[in-house]
Amino acid sequence: MTNRGSYPHPVIDTADDVSSYFNVINVFVAPCHQDIEITYELRTDDPDLVGLLESGHAMHSLRWRCSSTISTGEMRPKEYERTPAGFKVRAWLDQQWVKGKVDADVRIIVQKELLNHSWTNQHIDYGGASFDLQPGDVLADGGSFRFDAEKMYDPLNPPVGSCFSFVRSQHHKGIRVAFDGDETISVQIPEKTFDQFQLFSHRPDLQISLIALPALLETLSFIKSNGEEEPLDDKDWYVEINKQVEANGGWDVSLLELAQRILENPIDTAIRTGIISEEEDL
Repeated sequence: MTNRGSYPHPVIDTADDVSSYFNVINVFVAPCHQDIEITYELRTDDPDLVGLLESGHAMHSLRWRCSSTISTGEMRPKEYERTPAGFKVRAWLDQQWVKGKVDADVRIIVQKELLNHSWTNQHIDYGGASFDLQPGDVLADGGSFRFDAEKMYDPLNPPVGSCFSFVRSQHHKGIRVAFDGDETISVQIPEKTFDQFQLFSHRPDLQISLIALPALLETLSFIKSNGEEEPLDDKDWYVEINKQVEANGGWDVSLLELAQRILENPIDTAIRTGIISEEEDL
């Protein structure tokens, strides 16, 4: 969470200016075709906040900053579900603006001039004081969260993407993984399957689960079963994958679990993204 800001008016946050709570939970960050999808849930018991949002006097704000690209910006997340305890919101961040660590501040801010504003639950020290607020003034501060934009990888270029070459093949009826290259592993995909696969560009989580995960799993199995029969140290793809294995628990971990760790649990991501999409369609 961020340190509390200095505000000239009462704000709903972790301090006691207003006795209501305002919490951010279930933050979910996922790659899409060109953007990074960011969803989170806000929970609050404040009796005034919903009315301010519904009247258009307040709006959701997600302010981000990336030190690697020296870029900052502010998004206006949209509500896609109202819950008994608050809201579920979603925003989209263009991947071209960020690299590495990204910090995001969750707030609700004034959208239209708000005169003589006071909170039902504001601290007794404020007495009956009211405040004239202008667009951009903070109403509720949920703190911040951080994510790594470099992990928002292209499905055909995951963390081990430099080790794989995904090829449209006219010679195979099924997907074939070949380990005879020194620099990359060739994943040969039948042309019809490859073309249909591209249609899922809006769901990279599915692309990773359907192609990258099985290819990596077969690669890990090949390396482990190969043992000392054929040294692989001279192959660039082996060096990189072995490095990823050691960083994710080593060769004693089950291969399926290991592959999912390296690809950052694509099956879980696909399931969660699917659930969110279904909820949005209801």
